[in-house]
Amino acid sequence: MSATEPKNPWVLILAGGGGTRFWPASRRERPKHLLPLLTGERTLLRATIDRLGPFTDLGRVLVVTAADQAQQVQMEVEGLIPADNIIVEPVARNTAPAIALAMVHLGLRGVGPHDPVVVLPSDHWIEDEDGFVAALRRAVEAARHHKAIVTLGIAPTFPATGYGYLGLGGEVETPGEGDRSVRQVLQFREKPSLEMAREYVDSGNYLWNAGMFVFRLGYLWYVMGDLREDLDVAMQVLSACIQQDDQAALVEEYGRLESISIDHAVMEQAPSVMTVPVDVGWGDLGSWDTIGPLLEEGAAGGQRVDSLVSWESARNVVFAPGRTVALVGVQDLVVVATDDAVLVVPRDRAQEVGDVVRELKERGRDDLL
Repeated sequence: MSATEPKNPWVLILAGGGGTRFWPASRRERPKHLLPLLTGERTLLRATIDRLGPFTDLGRVLVVTAADQAQQVQMEVEGLIPADNIIVEPVARNTAPAIALAMVHLGLRGVGPHDPVVVLPSDHWIEDEDGFVAALRRAVEAARHHKAIVTLGIAPTFPATGYGYLGLGGEVETPGEGDRSVRQVLQFREKPSLEMAREYVDSGNYLWNAGMFVFRLGYLWYVMGDLREDLDVAMQVLSACIQQDDQAALVEEYGRLESISIDHAVMEQAPSVMTVPVDVGWGDLGSWDTIGPLLEEGAAGGQRVDSLVSWESARNVVFAPGRTVALVGVQDLVVVATDDAVLVVPRDRAQEVGDVVRELKERGRDDLL
């Protein structure tokens, strides 16, 4: 690489969530990003890393995870990225503190303020991986040429109330290759009511926020510090703790931070947000119901079983690897079976699986969590 050639971007993959809505397949120490839900034998995390191969040097890919998942993550990424590219959250503190911690690590590695950084979730489904890489490259070009946080925006296909929405402004002239547009974002709206979601979709002027962000390291550091004094101070203190290898102080200082998402902490108030509209067969795997259309379609709907017997049944989501499942006269169900638990729930109530996890916790059934 010549001195004038742009450096490969750095990528931060967020992989610390519990995935409680995919119980009983997902557990705290093996959450959904460590499950092969849609990817054959590959976990969602591995699939996320694999699709970055054409985009950047995998030595520049870092994974941010929780302490109780670190060993499993280490085993999963062995041979893909360096072992010291796994950043462990001292305690669980949502996406804003997690990104701030990762930015501190990048700064200590000598990553410059103008170097581009990409933040990606670890549990999304991307069908068109070539198109995804092209969109990321366009977003990096926009971040290099503008003082802005750049997102990937997904064209909505229905009035979802579980996603954030990006209100579009005009097109932003951006040098670079490809014909993908870059649009200014005028509004950043988190999880609207159904009525508002319908208005957004009908207007044709809103995109789903996919939770994928691109920025120059120094720009987000400045914006985050300007909007959140606690994070501004924390990044300096965390940097000192890491340099002094003071793990106890790191745990204490990080534990003081508010558990808040990057959307609420930064994106909703950021002075300049842009987006690259994409159509890449994207899916946010938020519940069992959402993976139904993505699983192989069969006589009874989405399936992932060793053998399925279906009689007068339709639109069911079945996940029971290695098992035989028989369905008779049922529709619109989610059926999940593991070695120690079985879940049966109507598809339109799949979001309530998290309540089951909370109930099991109250009963002291940590062996099932």
